[in-house]
Formats: sequence, C-alpha cells, structure tokens
Amino acid sequence: MKTVIWDFNGTILDDTALCFEIENEMLVNRGKRVVNTLETRRNAFCFPVITYYRYLGYTFEDETFAQVAEEFNQLYASRYQNCSLMDGFLEMIETSHAKGYRNVILSASKQEILLKQCKEFGINHYFDEILGLSDGLAASKVDMAKHWMERANIDPKDCMYIGDTDHDALTAKAIGVDEYYLVACGHQSYEVLKRTGAKHVVKQLKEVDL
Repeated sequence: MKTVIWDFNGTILDDTALCFEIENEMLVNRGKRVVNTLETRRNAFCFPVITYYRYLGYTFEDETFAQVAEEFNQLYASRYQNCSLMDGFLEMIETSHAKGYRNVILSASKQEILLKQCKEFGINHYFDEILGLSDGLAASKVDMAKHWMERANIDPKDCMYIGDTDHDALTAKAIGVDEYYLVACGHQSYEVLKRTGAKHVVKQLKEVDL
C-alpha cells in the first residue's frame, strides 16, 4: 500500500498569513522592526524556528525562546479558526482515498493542538495517523518520523511526502523517501524551496501528482 505523508501547517492548513500577522504583532509589542511583506517572511522563514526568531531580532536575553514560542502558540490557538484549508487539499485527499492510499500527517505542531485542528476542520477521518510533537517548540520531525515508520513497519520506498519547507525536504531524505513534493504556497518561497535541489517544487497543491 502506498503511504502519503502530509505536512500540516502551510500544506494542509493555509495559515502563513496568520503567522505573519501574529509575528509582526509580537514584534510591535516589543518595539522591534516588523517584517514588511509576506513574501519577505517566506524568504526568511527557516528551521529550527529559533534561528528565524533571531532573524526577527529576538536576542533571548530578557525572555526565553520557550516563553516567546508559548506566546505565539497562545495567539495562534485563539485565531487559527479563521484560516482555511489549502486550495485543492480536499480534492487531493479524496483522490488519495479513492486510490486506496494510506494517509498520515507528520507535523512539527504540538500533538494536542494538531488533533484539535484536524477535528475542527473536519479532516481527521481522512488520516490513518496524525503525528505531532510533544511540545510547541517546532523542533525536528525526523526522529518522530523514523520512530513511526519503524513502529508501523512502513517501507519508505512505498511513500510519498508533501510539504512546504526545506525542513520537509530534509525530513523526507532522512527517512528514505525519494518521492517528495514541496509546495510554494505555504511558509517558504518557491526560490527557497528550489535551493533544496528537490525534483518536485510546485506553486500550488493541485500540481502534486498522486
């Protein structure tokens, strides 16, 4: 059976503009310079997320990264309901089901909020597994993916991976998945994604070939 591994934020959920809004609000509250455009944000966003926060001007001298991340997560949790599913996602997941594929979410989001979001957006029933991290600090997904594949006895040769960041490319390679797509409608720009050397970089989710 083929397994489709989906990233969530910026791939399934169209939340990049919300993150941009919250980040700038937090910067204003701290008297820091805001990021001017969403495209500038897409070109700068990176993993680990603490590196991106340093780019934004955080020094973590007066507050810890964990405190900043918690503030962001609280603001995000109160507003994500205003986001929508990525254009083309529902059609794609229906096609994947019609082909008999297994579908799994692999996300750097906190497990608790991820499960809540999938339920609220009415998509949890599409997925065999929904995998998030145990904290909200958006660390690496690689170890989580490896543990899941070993536990579920998944052959990476039978998988494809869909994500929206260079970290998704890194994760796909690290777990041995050769067939992966990077979509440039999420958290990183087309130019950033092309620099990964990925074979498949597309501008819209509907361009992914299942």
